[in-house]
Amino acid sequence: MTYDSVMCVGGRHEEIALKAINSLQLFSECDRIFIITTSVNFPFFERCLPEQHSLRLLDEDRIASGLNLNVVKEILYQRIGSADRAGWYFQQFLKMSMSHHPEIADHYLIWDSDTVLLKGIDFFSDNKVLVNPKEECHPPYFKTIKKLLDLERQVDFSFISEHLMVKSAYMRELIAELSAAADSAGRSSWFEHVLTNVDERDLNGSGFSEFETYGNFIASRYPESFACRPLKSLRLGSCYFGRNPNRYDLARLMRLGNAFVSFEASPAGNRGRIIKNKTLSVIRGLFYRRTETGRNQLRLAGKIRGVD
Repeated sequence: MTYDSVMCVGGRHEEIALKAINSLQLFSECDRIFIITTSVNFPFFERCLPEQHSLRLLDEDRIASGLNLNVVKEILYQRIGSADRAGWYFQQFLKMSMSHHPEIADHYLIWDSDTVLLKGIDFFSDNKVLVNPKEECHPPYFKTIKKLLDLERQVDFSFISEHLMVKSAYMRELIAELSAAADSAGRSSWFEHVLTNVDERDLNGSGFSEFETYGNFIASRYPESFACRPLKSLRLGSCYFGRNPNRYDLARLMRLGNAFVSFEASPAGNRGRIIKNKTLSVIRGLFYRRTETGRNQLRLAGKIRGVD
């Protein structure tokens, strides 16, 4: 099946996002990559990324009518007097809203901007979307889902991974249901309705997940549309290699069999451990480059880094 990729890039993620974009171009089969970010970041990406037909830069304030960061901040501030988590909720609403974009494919892959793909993986099998199941269980997410959709938790795993393949029509259906409920409640938008239904004590933390909400929605309505496919990955890559992995770090992570690795901004890793790990990556990389497989891994890792 054909599909697009969607990535939201906020502050502190621009550099690692370049590697994430390169990795998607190298290993995935997506037709286009939509990069959603503030227009202030456009010159950075235009300078660092070669002009290609597959890349689309989108202004985050123009994705959906009435949806922008200041609106989300105002809703949060009125409810709890703090807008610290506004950006976190905002990027979730943007990724959901992409289902209405006029150019979006029938399916789109939501990909975290701090996550680097290290090999080709399948996202479909027998016309089903493949989901990477996780063990996380965060009760506030399910409280919000219950209030929004009157749904209990539908599966014994979490849909929250570093990526999720979405069927555009199903996401539009979910938004339509949220919009209808918002209208009935006299609220101006579906995203205001979402934020209003998050408990106040959870709102300044993690009170809503677009992955968990969409996943449980389709598990209820379209249970035959997806299947589980566990993948080996590493979430806290920055704790071991810092936020700027070099080609030897990436090649080492490939050798360990990871499908993808995330380099989150926090928590910060121990500097001494990072230096030790990066030194070890170089030593092992110089050893493995004697083999054809090792040379190929370093070549691919260099392409992810954006160098030959």
